Amino acid sequence: MSEDVMAAIDCMAYGYAVTVWINGIDIGVQGGKSESKRLFGANHSMVSELPEELKNLACLKSGENELKIAYKRLKDEDSTGMTVEVKTKEQFTNDEHVFYYRNEPNENYDLKNITGKFRI
Repeated sequence: MSEDVMAAIDCMAYGYAVTVWINGIDIGVQGGKSESKRLFGANHSMVSELPEELKNLACLKSGENELKIAYKRLKDEDSTGMTVEVKTKEQFTNDEHVFYYRNEPNENYDLKNITGKFRI
């Protein structure tokens, strides 16, 4: 059951346009800044309390989850790189994670896509 499934995603993406999908759902990450979002299983008790525009955060399932990141470095923007990290609720207070990706800044401004998986 996905009732108690919860995680958080952190995206540091100054100088990047970013979109993140989890299990095929766009979770609303835009890039250009530091963003954190709490993610839930579809049947989590807190989902009914979410405003309609945040229902996309109920994207997790128990077991294996798929993640896709599309990103592009923005021209004329300073950047220290882009990092995307997913932590389970048990990892919120430590340096562990179930998914981690980092892109170092360079002069390539092409759109890139990466995919990954993580277990909750």
